[in-house]
Amino acid sequence: MKTRTIVMVGLLALMATLVLPATGAGALTTYDVEVGKFLTSAPAESMRFFPGTIDVHKGDTLHFTTESFHTATLLPVGQGVVDWYDANATPGTSQPYGLIQPDTEDTPNTYKFGNLAIFPTSSTCGGSGQPACSYDGTTVVNSGVSVLFDGPMDWSVTVDAAPGSSFWVVCLIHSANMRMKVNVVANTAPASDPAALDTANAQALAQDTASAAALNAKYSAKQTWHTKGAHRVWDAWAGVDNRHVALYGMYPRTLHIAKGDTVQWHFDSLTFEDHTVTFPSDKAVKIANVFDPACDPDGDTGPLPDGPPDTMDPPFCTDPTQLEIHFSPNFVPKLGNGTVTGQRDLESSGVRGANSSELGGDANYNLKFGAASSGTGFKYICMIHTFMRGRVVVR
Repeated sequence: MKTRTIVMVGLLALMATLVLPATGAGALTTYDVEVGKFLTSAPAESMRFFPGTIDVHKGDTLHFTTESFHTATLLPVGQGVVDWYDANATPGTSQPYGLIQPDTEDTPNTYKFGNLAIFPTSSTCGGSGQPACSYDGTTVVNSGVSVLFDGPMDWSVTVDAAPGSSFWVVCLIHSANMRMKVNVVANTAPASDPAALDTANAQALAQDTASAAALNAKYSAKQTWHTKGAHRVWDAWAGVDNRHVALYGMYPRTLHIAKGDTVQWHFDSLTFEDHTVTFPSDKAVKIANVFDPACDPDGDTGPLPDGPPDTMDPPFCTDPTQLEIHFSPNFVPKLGNGTVTGQRDLESSGVRGANSSELGGDANYNLKFGAASSGTGFKYICMIHTFMRGRVVVR
């Protein structure tokens, strides 16, 4: 929609006003790090940093790239991944690096993007054609979610932390499970060999490619159910993850059931991703495409509510630091009464999965089908990944 397009274009101009500059240092060696990788064997992604562990010298540079929805976020030296993530980046909370945060001033179920998560720490370094940002080990340095604004990530940071220290790099979107360990070794000690890293990366990618193919075949063929009274409860999955792979699919893609049956979608196998199951697909797409800018003049703790944009064009707010980007109120929560009664009946699991303990959690979602469908069935999607589609044909 037009509003969303204007917002995405305008956000690029806002980065310089929302962040502070950082400076780079001269590099000794530049190491390429790929953050996740789409796989060819299935609708899936390898949810790794390539490599997962690296030894560098002070002054070396890490060059992060990805075509997917990730961040490269360097945590302060000495911070444990799980403890830091739980205290700083839990989605659905007001923690500073949470991707999805409640807008506590507005109506219930109003959520917004977390600016510290989606924007880079600095707009003056790290990007293509810019000097590398500097990481000294004392504060978080974040790439932001570049794919939201100007395409694939191409971001560099120079390691200026002290020799003998270690730190973690995480993806803020995919929980504490997607991480990379960086060891800063003494100048007299050998750092990682790029050729050896390439070999290890290729082996990991081959492993994940095979794993994704096997997982996709297994869940595509599943047709399981149990009986409850006079009807069946069918099993389905909104995405499936394993240790290193996330499948982007509805499993099985098509279910044929009887009127009065229930479908139970499972979310408890997700390690990296969150998903929704939302009917009907056309209404779900419209909900997913709503990203509304607003201006908050006194922050969430002040007495004044959020207001509409001050101007029609970017930066929308007279003070750009007041910008908030809201989701549709129908995006995050569970919707409906749990029974599909017709093609236009809006029903949704809400956001559930690996990262949504403060939202919908990873509990199963049950939906009863009280009406017969057309031959094409009741169509549904995931509102987070709108290319994930399925249908339930009810006879």
